[in-house]
Amino acid sequence: ARVGDTWTNVDYSKRAEEWMKPLVRGHQVDLVEIAANWYVDDLPPMLFIKANPNSHGFVAPQVIEQLWKDQFDWVYREMDYGVFPFTIHPDVSGRPQVLLMLERIFDYIGGHDGVEWMTFEQVAEDFRRRVPFTG
Repeated sequence: ARVGDTWTNVDYSKRAEEWMKPLVRGHQVDLVEIAANWYVDDLPPMLFIKANPNSHGFVAPQVIEQLWKDQFDWVYREMDYGVFPFTIHPDVSGRPQVLLMLERIFDYIGGHDGVEWMTFEQVAEDFRRRVPFTG
């Protein structure tokens, strides 16, 4: 990631030569981005949102559990090192049927050799140990 980039704003009322200038790059900063994965997010399939046309809300937890297992199985099989971040919302995953699903999926994933449960801070620190910032 960088901070301090500067550029000239586009101004179509002027000739391009006046505003079309190269980006001036700032300096790199030490930032570890831990990407989200909409396919391992409880909200889209399990929370009905009236104003959202593709909102489901009533997908069986067993369907979501299988999707998450399949996602994990591929990552575990194909990658030597990876992060599998869940996005869990209390208004969705606080429901009894979803809590049971989470218990099962956490037991399933945790039963694999080499799997560690970490906070995002621990993930970022582990990544930075493996891939030092060269800024």
